Amino acid sequence: MGRHDLGYAALALLATTAYYVAFLAFRISARRMPPLRGSRPFHVAWHMLTSPIWFAGGLILFLGLATEVVALAAIPLAVAQPIFAVSLVFLVVYAVCFLGERLTPREWTSVAMFVLATVLIGLSAGSEGELTADATLTGTLASPWEMLAVMAPAVIVSALVWLLGDRRRSGRHARKLAGVAYGIGAGACAGLAEAGIRGISIVYEDTGRVEAVLESPYPLLTIGMAAIALGGLQVALQRCRLAIVATVLTVIGRTYLIVSSMVLFGEEWPEESLPSMLRGGGFALALVALVTFPRYERPDRTDAHDAAEEARRPAHGGDQEDMPAIT
Repeated sequence: MGRHDLGYAALALLATTAYYVAFLAFRISARRMPPLRGSRPFHVAWHMLTSPIWFAGGLILFLGLATEVVALAAIPLAVAQPIFAVSLVFLVVYAVCFLGERLTPREWTSVAMFVLATVLIGLSAGSEGELTADATLTGTLASPWEMLAVMAPAVIVSALVWLLGDRRRSGRHARKLAGVAYGIGAGACAGLAEAGIRGISIVYEDTGRVEAVLESPYPLLTIGMAAIALGGLQVALQRCRLAIVATVLTVIGRTYLIVSSMVLFGEEWPEESLPSMLRGGGFALALVALVTFPRYERPDRTDAHDAAEEARRPAHGGDQEDMPAIT
């Protein structure tokens, strides 16, 4: 890797670091907000946009998005994906050491498998060759099925997680959804938003014109899917641990980025045996990690907090400075 590529690799590291700094800002703001529900998206959006801390995190995230557009235009996913994985490790360590979050041995194993899966999937990209993207809305609107095919699963999964997470828990066996569920919902939309970023990079690289980028469907795809992902992320950070949510969101997002790129940009499954095995192994490892992750929080860790919070809620109202710690 030459100096030129190292510079763009540093940009990719800066981009993903900005993402995780934004996650920390979102988590702080989530603890100051009233209860957020996925079934009330406008309520969620209002509290996000009127929170100075969340808005600052959003600006940092926007900086990360702009930096990633530049980085992805110059370096292949084989370089970018391992960088994303390394940054994820730093975030998990920070959450455990400085935020006091605790992970069980089973959760640590799943996190390790997720990180390894991200690296394997990234390495499988190899030399990307020529990727194509519609430079205008004309081609996409004439044959929208490919884009709808990749959008529909992400939106449906995200909506199901939001609705299931808002179901009132009652009864002796009721348990709270863990961060893995919210991470899947937000991650699918985040991955599609990053596919939009990749489309922006491809169109700009091919045309060199900002007007062509604005005429393409990818800015709208990025903004729309990012909005859904951010709403799901904010709800998740109010209820679940940052380390779990960020890990699952990152891996699902990167996996969905690869899958959607095959549909939208004509990226083919690797023909050579080693890259093919790396990609298949990465997908399989990510699936095993998902299955291994606990689906529900342990009752002794969250249910008592929920009951106490519900009892206090009518008396306090407004911003919740005393929201219980997520451990």
